[in-house]
Amino acid sequence: MTRPLSSGEQERPTGTQPLASRRERVKVARKWAYLVSSTTYLPLSHDQIERELLGLLDRLLEAVAGDRPATEGAAEVGAELVRMHCVGKTSLQCTVDVLAAALLAPADSRSADRLPERVARLLGALASGYVEAIRSTAVEQRDTSDQALLNAVRESQREWRASEAQLDEIFLGSPSGIAVTGPEGRLVRTNPALHRILDRESSEVTGGILFEFVHEADRRLLLDGYRDLRDGKIDRLRSRPRFVTKDGDLFQATLTASLLRGSDGYVTIVSDDAELTLLQNQLRHQLLHDMLTGLPNRQFFGTHLEHVLHLPNPATLYHVDLDGLSLVTDGLGRKAGDSLLRIAADRLRAVVAGENAMVARFESDKFGILIENSATTPDVVTMIERINEKLSEPAYIDGKGLAVTASFGVVEDLPRNVEPAELLRSADLAMRRAKGKGPGRWERYDPVWDVQAREAIGLVAAMPGAWETGELGIGYEPLVRLADGEIVGAEARLRWEHPELGLLPRERYLELAERTALIGTLGAWLVKRGWTDKAADGGSDMPLLVPLTPNQLADPRLAETIRGVLDSAAQTPDRLWLGLPAGALLVAGYEIADNVRVLADLGIGVVLHDFGVTPGELALVEDLPVRAVRLDSRLVWHALDEDSMVLAGTRTMIALVRQAGITVLAGDLETSTQARWWQRAGVELGMGPLFTGDEGPVTDIGSLIGGGRTGPIQGR
Repeated sequence: MTRPLSSGEQERPTGTQPLASRRERVKVARKWAYLVSSTTYLPLSHDQIERELLGLLDRLLEAVAGDRPATEGAAEVGAELVRMHCVGKTSLQCTVDVLAAALLAPADSRSADRLPERVARLLGALASGYVEAIRSTAVEQRDTSDQALLNAVRESQREWRASEAQLDEIFLGSPSGIAVTGPEGRLVRTNPALHRILDRESSEVTGGILFEFVHEADRRLLLDGYRDLRDGKIDRLRSRPRFVTKDGDLFQATLTASLLRGSDGYVTIVSDDAELTLLQNQLRHQLLHDMLTGLPNRQFFGTHLEHVLHLPNPATLYHVDLDGLSLVTDGLGRKAGDSLLRIAADRLRAVVAGENAMVARFESDKFGILIENSATTPDVVTMIERINEKLSEPAYIDGKGLAVTASFGVVEDLPRNVEPAELLRSADLAMRRAKGKGPGRWERYDPVWDVQAREAIGLVAAMPGAWETGELGIGYEPLVRLADGEIVGAEARLRWEHPELGLLPRERYLELAERTALIGTLGAWLVKRGWTDKAADGGSDMPLLVPLTPNQLADPRLAETIRGVLDSAAQTPDRLWLGLPAGALLVAGYEIADNVRVLADLGIGVVLHDFGVTPGELALVEDLPVRAVRLDSRLVWHALDEDSMVLAGTRTMIALVRQAGITVLAGDLETSTQARWWQRAGVELGMGPLFTGDEGPVTDIGSLIGGGRTGPIQGR
């Protein structure tokens, strides 16, 4: 079915030429497109092919209609067919068949007598243009191919020259001797390393026979190996023959040979075993020793410790941490610190020089000492005193007298059934316990404390996973007015429901958690969760106290985080109380004090936790915008002795604080007697086990909101 004529298209005048009707031309073009498409693949849609061929047909019809046939136009039509990729085996034949049938249909008798001749000439010109276009295309493709081949050859030659230059560089610069030999072992090419290994000049080596430089006793075996290599019995020859120097000295070397591809010769590599052994020893020493001090490193120490554990004699392990080295490094620079480290290492070695001992540097300012005890070995106390006495002697570096002391963790009478890594870990934990008590201290390995410390560290290490799985939650403790027992607020605390250990007390993990980056995130979450829970349960008017740790207080993002929390729920900011550790504020810089003032400017109530009776803490009350103070637990637990100087001073401090309009809280109350005593001393609010019972803080703050009065737990 042919397409209808579009608007604006007009029929050719009938009676003047073939295919005067556009409908007839479209029909011929469609047939032409169908036939030529079946002869080859054309990268055009069928409609595109049809439109292209219709245009070519019109050009041919114009050529037929003229007084003289325009053979140039017909040739261009043939070339255009090639451009359209109508180059199948029978594409030209079907084109001629279609066009001949169409063009030989005259419209009137006047042109019919000359029409065959005109059509023949045009089709001949079309075929000629078609063939010429194919020839031109073939020539162009051949030229392109030739150029690509020429470029490939040039690139290959360039890469070959570069590769040859690289091989020459490797050949000349290799530390191993390299020789290219002919089939009988004659040296065709040698590198300088081979001349050095053989102890001969280049002229004495080149042109000689490789086997002549080998000791006579090893020559036959080496010749047999090359023969096996030539016969294909082996792919590569490896041997350790003895070579003879120019002076007649013998030395053993490692020889590796293989067939040289493309020739009957061999390529041989010779390495001097003495140099190789020396290099291996140097690498082994570097692998097992500290580069700065020359002492064995942790890996070497651990291997030696494992060996000592299999010996019958008792042994003592010391984990040593230098006190104050960071002050030297930070104040005088890394160079001074490294010099002091080397001096300390030498002094440690000097102290145990008379013992069967190893001193090692683990990392930074940490060392290990392992002593295999004998009858004359000093006891632990004496040994530590000698070490600290030696270390504390000033060492003059750049004109400055520098000295350090050390903290020690000691494991005596090493158990034989414990892995070396566990013993080192136990000594490290004992050293940390000693360091926590001050510089120059030492502690013995304590199995009970060791288990507790490992458990606490393990809990802190598992906190990120517990946070992700929902084990870490929030608990609420009532804030009670001691005068009448009414619940007037709540304190939000972190709560860890461990799947194996149950509900964990905060002191088991919170102090160590201060060392992790997670503590900041937990603090922000605790504030936000408590604030939104309180609002959701209708407790907008009830104060919420959230204690912060020293690291949370020092976080420069704290104020911005709290501002975002306040914006998340429609409550007045003064209902949020943040508990800030007084001890951290006493040693803090101006930045943290400014942080507190920014929080107060937001309308938040600032509560000083762990508040004592020192002048510094009273100065905090005067300098900072404080809403309330929470007494130090050590004061709360103090014996309720009316004659106690501590409690007398506390009463006076409470009176001063209350005169300044500041509320006083007492936490950790356990008995009714405590609560009544502190209430008479001027404490207004209290919290603790007295009001929570054995169940501890609740998880639903709604149970505290509007909960009325709570009396002391019976029997307390």
